[in-house]
Amino acid sequence: MSYLRYYHIKILLFLIILLLSFSAFGATDSDNCLGCHDGMKDFTHGGTTCQDCHSDVTSLPHDERLKKPSCKECHRKTAEEHDAGVHGAAKVECKTCHTTHVITKSRKSCSDCHGDASHSSLPSKNKHLEKLSCLSCHSPVKNSSIKTTLQVKRKGLISKASIDLDGNNTIDISEWDNLQAVLSKTFKSSPIIKKSYFAESDVHAIMKKPQPCKACHIDRQLFGQAKLFIQGAVKFEIFVDPSIFIPEIPSIETYRKTVHGQKGVQCSDCHVSQKNIDDCVCIKCHQDIRKVYKDTVHSQKGAIQCIACHNPHRIRAYKELTAKERLAVCSRCHKDYIQTHTWLPNTTLHFKYLECSTCHSPKSAKSMVFYLSTKKGDKEERVDYKTLESFYGKNILMTPFLDKNKDEVVDSQELTGFFRDVRDRLSGNAFIGSSIIVTRVHHDYSVKRQKERICATCHSDQAPFYESMFFVLPEDGFHMYVPVKGTILSAMPISVFVDMSLLGQQKATWADVKGLFTLKPGEFAPYAKELGFKWIDLIAIGLGAIIIFFILVHTLVRIIIRK
Repeated sequence: MSYLRYYHIKILLFLIILLLSFSAFGATDSDNCLGCHDGMKDFTHGGTTCQDCHSDVTSLPHDERLKKPSCKECHRKTAEEHDAGVHGAAKVECKTCHTTHVITKSRKSCSDCHGDASHSSLPSKNKHLEKLSCLSCHSPVKNSSIKTTLQVKRKGLISKASIDLDGNNTIDISEWDNLQAVLSKTFKSSPIIKKSYFAESDVHAIMKKPQPCKACHIDRQLFGQAKLFIQGAVKFEIFVDPSIFIPEIPSIETYRKTVHGQKGVQCSDCHVSQKNIDDCVCIKCHQDIRKVYKDTVHSQKGAIQCIACHNPHRIRAYKELTAKERLAVCSRCHKDYIQTHTWLPNTTLHFKYLECSTCHSPKSAKSMVFYLSTKKGDKEERVDYKTLESFYGKNILMTPFLDKNKDEVVDSQELTGFFRDVRDRLSGNAFIGSSIIVTRVHHDYSVKRQKERICATCHSDQAPFYESMFFVLPEDGFHMYVPVKGTILSAMPISVFVDMSLLGQQKATWADVKGLFTLKPGEFAPYAKELGFKWIDLIAIGLGAIIIFFILVHTLVRIIIRK
């Protein structure tokens, strides 16, 4: 009895479900719709059905006028972004770009409506339109990056160490120039480095105004990350400085702060047209420099205008640039400078601290400069004016503040006290960086000096920069070169210097060799300390003498045996 009751209940439930299905869905099944609308047999809209959009159809035949479906029911977020953009304001509907019933068919692109967009005001128009999509500029970009690919078929040609010369896992401009020099030497033609610009954005959120130029070229909000992918015989990836591919451009705001902007040089003085730049305005103030430069090799070989080397929009003066930044000026043309200087011991280390003018412009004045810096991991950063201003008060002039006795020269005691105070305020994270730079430029770079290998030119106590030493103090908007005495090297503990080179050393002389053989008991230790790094030369002389001795003995023995 109970079994029959259970069986009847199951039948009843089945009939109820069957009746509900017919009344609610049966009349609006997609197959039933296609019975009349046979032109929609290719209907594809993801996984949706007819009744997902036409929900007001509950029976067949349906009313002649149906409620217009709304895309917002499923695509609410997309619809909101569309409505907030320029297309929404212009009442552009979804069906303008999308075929409603066959969503993958005839989807329109930007050029279908905007094929006549001239972009006449866009500098380097062809380059921008070739490399970037419309959405890169006309839509809010969520993520962006630059991908460069290099195919290397030969093993041993490229390695991570040979590309990343300073080992910081990022290729800077000098390392990129070196890579290009290596590739151009090996591959005489064909562009083997491919660049792609990726921007993740939404086609529905078109902005009323395009991205400003500074988003890419100044603020680095877009395409602020770049990577190089090595493929082929060796596979690895490494970060690249994005400014290599997207150069920095000037802004009116920053130009007004430059020495040219402050002296009244207007944009139109140099930019006589969009394509032509006239540097006659330079000669008005720099006639003496022009007289020197016009007869040099660089001028005769095509680098006639000042702007061939100089960036007039740069907010910092040349003397405020680091050795690395100065090197980048020359490497714009001389990309193979590392390859042509492989004869130089520790080539990369030398170019970290020296600029090209140090050797190739002998009449330029060279100086040793020191500066305050901090370290964050492997990165070194100079202490700026804002940091010192937070320590010693607003609008403070650091130069007179440091020169306590007002003699216009910072002695070791004044500098030591200042440095210790800054180091305490920075919780011990303060160091003294140094480099050798040109402080007075002579614009003749015609001297090659490629065969000169006299290390003592710099690595001796007679080096000219020992007579010209400065401590670079950051002031508000500029840097002050404060003369310092040589005692700075002895007044500071060696641990506070970021890097120290083998300066102040001379090559061993014959007198040093003679002195070594005339030592009396007890004199060796002080004499060895006095020699310093001359021991390197003495050891080399000793090894050479031993080799020559054995060659002579070998020759003599051979002669005797033959007799």
